[in-house]
Amino acid sequence: MKVYLTSSLLFALVRSTRKIKIQKLLLEVLDSRERFFTSSISVYLLFQQLDDLSVEKKKQILRFLEDLTDSIFDLDTESLRTQMIMAETCDIEMAIALKQGMDSIFVDTEREISSLPLLVVRNFFGETK
Repeated sequence: MKVYLTSSLLFALVRSTRKIKIQKLLLEVLDSRERFFTSSISVYLLFQQLDDLSVEKKKQILRFLEDLTDSIFDLDTESLRTQMIMAETCDIEMAIALKQGMDSIFVDTEREISSLPLLVVRNFFGETK
């Protein structure tokens, strides 16, 4: 299965009191033959949240993400169109995941996110708080 990692999950993985729990959950998923993906917009949003980091630290995080994921997708106009059409039910990261054929998307957020017919949402926040 193909799994998209959102910026909220990446942030929790990099800087959270729950990062060890999240790492364990991701390792469990890896054992079940799931492959991880993310996008350049998710990496950008992550770095926006980590604004006080040095360039060297950001390079280390990017190398970590490149090792963790099979691919980091670029933002494209098709994903933007999908997000605009489905603005009430999906955000830009969900639109990218849909366009790239992901089976599920992992988030870590307090807000409620509902699954879409073609995309299952797994919220790590409830599992790790």
